[in-house]
Amino acid sequence: MDTRLLAATIGLLTALIAGCLLPVGTDSTEDRGDGRAQVIIPRHVKTPTYRPRTWAFLAVSAVLGVVFVGLRRPSLPGAYADLVSSVASAITRDPASVSGYAVRLHPAAQFFAVAYILGIACVARSTLLRRVAILSHVVLYLAISVLVQALMIVAGIATHWLIAPFGVEATLANLLVGGLVVVRLTFTTFVLPRATTVPADRPRWAWDNVLAGCSVIAVVAFLIISYAFLAEPGNATSEWQVFVPLYAVSILFVLLSGPLWLLWWVNRKLPEPGHDRPAVDVIVPAYNEADNIARLLRSIDVAAGRYGGLVRVLVSDDGSSDNTAQIARAEFAHYRFAQGRVLTAPNGGQASALNRGLTVTDAEIVVRIDADCVMGPDALVYSVPWFRDPRIGCVGGMEEPRTDTVTWFHRLRALETLFQFRFARLGQSLVDSIVVIPGTFTVFRRRPAEIAGGFPVGMNGEDSDLTMQIGRLGYRVVVDPRIRTYEDVPRTIGEFVEQRTRWARAGFHTYARHVPLRSGLAGPRVWLWTMRRGFSWFSLQAGLVAPIFMLELVVAHPTYRQNVATFALLYAAGGAVPLLVSLPLAVKHRCWPSLLWAPTWFAYAFLRRLGTLEAVISLPTRPFPARAARPAVGVPLPERTLVH
Repeated sequence: MDTRLLAATIGLLTALIAGCLLPVGTDSTEDRGDGRAQVIIPRHVKTPTYRPRTWAFLAVSAVLGVVFVGLRRPSLPGAYADLVSSVASAITRDPASVSGYAVRLHPAAQFFAVAYILGIACVARSTLLRRVAILSHVVLYLAISVLVQALMIVAGIATHWLIAPFGVEATLANLLVGGLVVVRLTFTTFVLPRATTVPADRPRWAWDNVLAGCSVIAVVAFLIISYAFLAEPGNATSEWQVFVPLYAVSILFVLLSGPLWLLWWVNRKLPEPGHDRPAVDVIVPAYNEADNIARLLRSIDVAAGRYGGLVRVLVSDDGSSDNTAQIARAEFAHYRFAQGRVLTAPNGGQASALNRGLTVTDAEIVVRIDADCVMGPDALVYSVPWFRDPRIGCVGGMEEPRTDTVTWFHRLRALETLFQFRFARLGQSLVDSIVVIPGTFTVFRRRPAEIAGGFPVGMNGEDSDLTMQIGRLGYRVVVDPRIRTYEDVPRTIGEFVEQRTRWARAGFHTYARHVPLRSGLAGPRVWLWTMRRGFSWFSLQAGLVAPIFMLELVVAHPTYRQNVATFALLYAAGGAVPLLVSLPLAVKHRCWPSLLWAPTWFAYAFLRRLGTLEAVISLPTRPFPARAARPAVGVPLPERTLVH
């Protein structure tokens, strides 16, 4: 074995990985905001009704799939296998053993990554030079992938262990490589906010990191053992080996949340209501919400009556063109338990409306609830007692779809919220790793929100960003299963995809503000979420390309036609990993109608992936070449926000 060449190969791989990570740690030069509540970047481009760029991306994926499957001279899979074989043979000096590995290489996972990058290069709103820069990530990805698989062959030959570049472990490795390259592509291509300048003032709650870290190690070990079993030729077909790892992120998240969820239930300590009734201010940002504002305000009055303390409601009318303000004033005139006031100003966006309300509040406990929601009758009764603990900074509840209108989206959203709120967030609460308390119902301390500058203006995801900022300032974030709120749900495909596009764009914005390479570590909330979010961007888009590739493979190769049912089942089941958790919860909470619609979950999941794709397409792109900037440096806190 050529040890010098082996060392050089490892060094080159390390350099390429560093080349992926360095741009992520470089702060944005386009954001002229203050790194706190003001984000000044070009606005996103609204997606046209007929979504021509989305269709173009899918068409590019289809054409590339035809080329990949049908081209014989040269054969792209064969050329890739030859390249891996050449590198491994040069290191091991054992071409015969290497060929035994290389002959079984089927680079389907590599195709998904290349198809995604080429598709984005074609449909992104950018200059020609920027498109070329996007395309360069294909070379970067293939270089890293070739080196990784060649080194896997070397390791397998040298150790005689079950390490192979064609098994499930190789697909997992390429999934991680794909996520790494796509994260680099995202940070170098698109205009994203700069890092937060709120410094991390978090106490050293070692137990959170230890427990979360042990859970990650245990789950990864379980997955490696399971996939090693699947990699055995007698235990699984190539379809399983290709498609199962594409959902490794979802499987990892479910398995990681499971033990934490069980520990939360075993160790749960929910504060009971007492005789103390501190004042509460409720902020309702509203823009053209005449249809639901009366229903919401009545629900708040009922909740205030159950609570028994002083409750002041501020409807921040954000330049509505309908009679939202008049309806709100009429409802306030009939209030029995709460007090109400309407604030009016020209339209400035939801964050501006929230900050307008925050400036006139004086209660230490503030509730933010969206105008298209309904507050549960016991929401205040159970949320306020949490703040007896000075470590608690933010409290959320369980979301459920409103029942005044019911569509297919309501039924599937009910299953989705069961997984997200009654399973995942309860487990995350145990180790203080909740990333977002949604604006449908958020209870928070006013002081840390003011120090953070309030809700950030100029970006999507103001609720997620405030949750992250409160966590950085040394407070814990929790959810309570006794708190119930009811949210509005889109009624059409267009509304649904638009909503998920907005949510996905919020993920990009918040990720850029809080990624550890820019803003440092602040507990599991940051590092655990970063690990999942970064790699899920690739796996989500691979899930869009996979069904197209699957159909083309079946059409082009008759030998695969007998496996079409297996392919379809794997694709549907892989995307429905959260559904397996939701179904028993749906039985427990008597969501019988939603259970009937569970078989259509794969279509719901596909539409969610479309939203993520459209979020990428809608982001403004950076000029090429883009200037570099030094990482943002935090500024001192006005005062310590918590006695540690």
